[in-house]
Amino acid sequence: MNVKIDEKTITTDRLYLRKISLEDINDIYNIVKNDTVGKWLAASRGMTIEEAKIYVEKFINHWNQYGFGVWAVLNKCTGEIIGHCGLRYVDQKEEEVEIMYLLDPEFWGRGYATEAAKASIQYATNSMEIKKLIARIKITNDKSKKVLETLGFQFAYDKDYQGKQLSHYEIKLPS
Repeated sequence: MNVKIDEKTITTDRLYLRKISLEDINDIYNIVKNDTVGKWLAASRGMTIEEAKIYVEKFINHWNQYGFGVWAVLNKCTGEIIGHCGLRYVDQKEEEVEIMYLLDPEFWGRGYATEAAKASIQYATNSMEIKKLIARIKITNDKSKKVLETLGFQFAYDKDYQGKQLSHYEIKLPS
């Protein structure tokens, strides 16, 4: 897979990843309002437009505070937003960086999540001084587990997090 990274955009074979913005709220909402997607999110259901706005604003605030974050994922052929993928601190301690990804169900099972996440891992390896990435997913999300395992993540443990049972995965990054 060819990956080109500049300050604002990551380009892969089939995708553009660019810093998420307020202009993306409606596109992200059209994905996260779907209960099929929402069941994998913290609320375990689709989001309202107000929740989607807060969701995107958190990503923007993370970018502004830390200089990295979640990218909007665009289909290179159509230019449409098909989801998001990126990196964020797990909590305010700024100790662990989490990879996260979410796609419109229309694009599930085609390797897009793996492609976007692989580009995010390459960004972390080349542009950040961290030794590992983690991922937290609902225990029952077998498709996401497969993506993580394809990327080289190893299962670490299951743990309750804010009332949700999550599987924790880790990948060590090259120095």
